[in-house]
Amino acid sequence: MHIPISCLSQILRQENLTSPPIFDPLVTTSTVSPFSDKLMMAHKLDMFSMRVRSYGNALAFSVRHDLAAKYGRLLLEVGNYVEDGANIMIEHEWMERVPQAADREALIKL
Repeated sequence: MHIPISCLSQILRQENLTSPPIFDPLVTTSTVSPFSDKLMMAHKLDMFSMRVRSYGNALAFSVRHDLAAKYGRLLLEVGNYVEDGANIMIEHEWMERVPQAADREALIKL
């Protein structure tokens, strides 16, 4: 997976614009997670789902073809990453069942 921040920061630098800071110094050295794997996975998938939406919006409003191509590629990469995460959640039975419509045929037979 291509790292989006380096890809997009490079474009900002070429245009003599500042890029957002990297938060690597905020990562701790702790080896004990204060949260469950299920909670962290759900939050990460939610974050990446929002990123897919953001890239889609950026793609729709971009007038530069070079940026649109990068947004499209990042959209696909992050989409594949979200799919992998969803498969992990399904494998561990962490994903809740999507609300289903009532089975009208079964209700008639009652």
